[in-house]
Amino acid sequence: MINFLKNFFDRYFFDDEQFAALFIISIGIIILYFLGGIIAPVLVSILIAYILNGFMSFLEERGNSRFLALSVTLFIFSLFYLSIFLVLPFLSRQILLLVSDIPQIYESVNVFLSSQLSNYTVSPNQLDEALVNAFSYIPTLFQNALLQLNSGFSAVMNALLYLIIVPFLVFFLLKDRDIFLNYIKFLLPEKKNLLSKIWTDVNVQLYGYLRGKGLEMLVVTFVTGLVFYIQDVNYSVILAILVGLSVLIPYVGAILVTIPVVLIGLFQWGLDSDFYIFITSYLIIQALDGNVLMPLLLGREVKLHPVIIITAVLIFGGIWGFWGLLLAIPIATFLRAILVSWPTKEKLLS
Repeated sequence: MINFLKNFFDRYFFDDEQFAALFIISIGIIILYFLGGIIAPVLVSILIAYILNGFMSFLEERGNSRFLALSVTLFIFSLFYLSIFLVLPFLSRQILLLVSDIPQIYESVNVFLSSQLSNYTVSPNQLDEALVNAFSYIPTLFQNALLQLNSGFSAVMNALLYLIIVPFLVFFLLKDRDIFLNYIKFLLPEKKNLLSKIWTDVNVQLYGYLRGKGLEMLVVTFVTGLVFYIQDVNYSVILAILVGLSVLIPYVGAILVTIPVVLIGLFQWGLDSDFYIFITSYLIIQALDGNVLMPLLLGREVKLHPVIIITAVLIFGGIWGFWGLLLAIPIATFLRAILVSWPTKEKLLS
C-alpha cells in the first residue's frame, strides 16, 4: 500500500505547480460546499461574466474596440436579464393554476388507467389498491414541488439583492477583467506553465459546454413553447421551460420531463387525436435536439459517457438538490477536463 501511494504521488505530483493546483481546487470545493448559499450572487455573477467574456473577446478579435465590445455585450445581457423578470409574473400565475388543477389531473389519469387496465385479469379491488399505492403520493409531490418552484420565482422577483448586485458585479467583472486576473495571478506560484496549460484545456472544454448548452436550452425552450402555443396546450410556458431545462441533464432530464408532458396531455385531451399530435410533436423536438441540435452546438469536445453523466447527476443532485442537478454536468465536465489535461511523467517524456 505504501509503495502504491508512493508511485501514485511520484507519477501525478512531481512538481510544485501540481500541488498548487490541487490546493486551489480543494479550496474552491470547500468554499462552494460551505459558503455556496451565502456567496450565491457572486457565483452567479462570475458564471455569467465568464460566458459573456467569451462573446466580448470574440468581438474584440474581430477588430472592435474594447469599449464597443463591452457596450454590446452588456446591452445584450441587459435585454436578456430584464426579459426574465418580465416573464416571471406570468409564469408564477401558471404555476398557481397548475397547482390548483393537480387533483383533477390525478383523478383524470387514475380513471384513464383504470379503464385501460380493466380488460386484464385483475380484480377491481386489486386494481384500485395498486393504483392507490402507485399514485397516492403524486398530487402531494407535484404540489410541493411546484409551490417551492413558485416560491423561488417570487423570491427572485422580490429579491433586490439579485436584481441590483448581479448586474453590478457582472459589469465590473467584465470592465475590470484584467485587474481581477492580476489578483488571481498574484495568488499563483511564479512558475505556472503547467497551471496555464491546465486552465487553457479546461477553459476550452468548459466554455464550449456552457456556450453550447446555453444556446441549446434557449432554442429548445423557444421552439417547444412556440409549438405548444400553436397547439393551445395548457401550461405551455411551464412545459417549455421544463423541456428546455431538461437538456442540462442528459438522458435523465428527458425521461423526467416526459412524465408531466404526457400527464398534462392526457388531462387536456385524453386519447383524442390531438393528444397523439401533441406527443408526436414533442418526440420530434426531442429527436431533433438529440440528433441534430446538440451535436451541432457541442460537437465532440465535451462528450461524457452516460455512466459518468448519471453518476454525476446522482452525486451532485444529492448534495445540492435542484441546483445540483443543473450543475452536475458542468462540474463533471470541469473535473474531466482537469483529469485529461493533468500532466504526468509519461506525458512529459513522450
